Amino acid sequence: MRQLKKGEVPKLRDEILKEQNGCCAICGQTINESTGISLDHQHKLKAEEPGPDGKGLVRGVLCRACNVWEGKIWNNTQRYRQPESVQERIEMLHSLIAYYEKGTYDIIHHTEQPIEPKVSKKNYNKLKRLYNGKKKFPEYPKTGKLTIGLMTLFEEYEISPYN
Repeated sequence: MRQLKKGEVPKLRDEILKEQNGCCAICGQTINESTGISLDHQHKLKAEEPGPDGKGLVRGVLCRACNVWEGKIWNNTQRYRQPESVQERIEMLHSLIAYYEKGTYDIIHHTEQPIEPKVSKKNYNKLKRLYNGKKKFPEYPKTGKLTIGLMTLFEEYEISPYN
């Protein structure tokens, strides 16, 4: 193990990036100045010694977005699960991947109810111009939601109530 000096960062970053074929080690996108180039390393606490369990060591080169994303995963894993080691973190992530790959149930969660579209004012006005019925034409609903009376008229005149 050797201690990297600040002035050596660009050269090492470029060497590792070349080994990675110019691509981010996580997302695989080509890395350049516009994507940001990060020499990623595992952070350590000041009181910790570098090396054991990867603490303080360089891992690779990432684009800025993946570096931020990876840091959030790392920090939140520590905050909410308190893993004992990097290996435990890896096992947790494998479990999460397996959970995602398992798939979903064919049930929509109650908070994910589809939003009912609002009645198009343009189509409402078109319907109103074409209407020649004997009853009073229904008012545009204050909520924008389709009423039974309006739905019947839209169907009768073969006009979509929505854009």
